[in-house]
Amino acid sequence: MLQPCELSKNPRQMELRPHGTAEFPCGGYDTAVRQEEGGIAWHWHEEAEMLFVTEGMVQVCLPDCHWSLKTGEGAFINANVLHSLQAEGEGGRVRSAVFHIRLISGGSDTVFYRKYVSPLMEYSGIKGLRLSPEEEWQKSMLEEVRRTTALLEEREEGYEWEVRSSLSRFWSILYSNTRPKAAETQRQSIDAQRLRKMLELIWKEYSHPLGLEQIARAANIGQRECLRCFQRTIGVSPLQYLLRYRVSQAAALLRETDLPVAEIGIRCGFDDPSHFAQTFRKYFLLTPSAYRKGRV
Repeated sequence: MLQPCELSKNPRQMELRPHGTAEFPCGGYDTAVRQEEGGIAWHWHEEAEMLFVTEGMVQVCLPDCHWSLKTGEGAFINANVLHSLQAEGEGGRVRSAVFHIRLISGGSDTVFYRKYVSPLMEYSGIKGLRLSPEEEWQKSMLEEVRRTTALLEEREEGYEWEVRSSLSRFWSILYSNTRPKAAETQRQSIDAQRLRKMLELIWKEYSHPLGLEQIARAANIGQRECLRCFQRTIGVSPLQYLLRYRVSQAAALLRETDLPVAEIGIRCGFDDPSHFAQTFRKYFLLTPSAYRKGRV
């Protein structure tokens, strides 16, 4: 069965709940959005999200727009975009899939990422999109949302292949109907190339000591431009992203392995166990040991 969306976030509104697993980063949810429960509070995550309303009415809120959705309508919310879900009238219910883009891109060095994903994901060109069944191409996207959540609910043998295929079709339709013009993305293209190199360094070397200078050097730019590049694209500093990535990898190991907590800290770049515990608690509001117990 699909689980309800239950938020755990840090003071910067970043959601800390992992979606899926490190090997298959996609989670499916079935959530009631009720006025008395406060809806789904403002938050953001590194993953993209697609949803549709199965009953009642729900308002999807982004910083610069609000969409009132009735049964059968849906929305796409891009990665790293602040958003919330509020009840309209008596409220409603939504089914959603939250997925990391690497599941369909195959990594940042592929044609899929460079040509189709990066122009839409890394920047604010498209923060989100209301999906109406009255628009033929959006109707097709809604069908993929329904298909994806059904696959995540049933989890039959081979469902991972089918989910990946459905997400790819969803993104292909999105790209075909919203892709920006080349002239509008020249600055973004430069940032995309730089960001890709810096993120690849972080993903590969996060378990080792890393500083701002090393991260900037990966893209052959200065430290100030490195800071600006991260702020322009994903809205956090390089070291904030590195810390968040280390903690998220530690959370995955706590859920999926029986490794000692201290060893997990070392594997994720924390030499001091007390520093690891303190940092983990800052993000998850639990110690690593309590987090592991809560996931059993």
